Amino acid sequence: MRPAPLHFLAFDFDGTLTEFVAADIYALDTLRRAACPDVPPAEFENRAVEEIMAFHARVEAGVADPLRQDAERLGRTLAAYGVTLTEDHLDLYTRALVAATVPLPGAAELLRDLRGAGVRLALLSNAYDGPAQRARVQVCFPDVFEVVVIAGEVGALKPDPLPFRAMLDALGLPAHAGAYVGDSPEHDVRGAVAAGLSAWHVHAHPRVRERALAGGAALSVAALADLPRPS
Repeated sequence: MRPAPLHFLAFDFDGTLTEFVAADIYALDTLRRAACPDVPPAEFENRAVEEIMAFHARVEAGVADPLRQDAERLGRTLAAYGVTLTEDHLDLYTRALVAATVPLPGAAELLRDLRGAGVRLALLSNAYDGPAQRARVQVCFPDVFEVVVIAGEVGALKPDPLPFRAMLDALGLPAHAGAYVGDSPEHDVRGAVAAGLSAWHVHAHPRVRERALAGGAALSVAALADLPRPS
């Protein structure tokens, strides 16, 4: 199942190495307390979740600029409570999101072991906003990844093979020299396989792991700690 030899291992970010939802909830509450503190936290969070889902639908329909995700989502959320979004609001949300980004259990140890074994590390994130996502990656895993590719900067999102190929080009290595690790059967596994990469899948739910294996994953495990280490 493991590429031999393993020259590189590339990773998805949100959902694989860190948890976006927890960081987003913290950042949203930071914004709520500053902009409209009388709104109940759960109500504000639910509104923001609805707005981000609606934004993704507009992007898929080709009627929204993906690089305006935070401005549109937060602007519409605040407008529901009579507040106009400002640059200070955006900066507050972004700083809180970055500050709340922490490694998932086992992530730091896995990356440390891989680097110690001489495996080159890369990261491919499906985010839209490159600068904000790169800041989150750096605060979570400072100077760990040799290559960081943000799909929004490439102009195509996973499962399109284009961002995977951009990552391979930046590494200067062929797809068969390593593997890609992610949590989504639809985005990570399908995209990696389409780009000729071996797909390693990580998810706690057995049925999600079954979907990943059915979609072509070389392996699927419940936690990062279960991934094979280089010998």
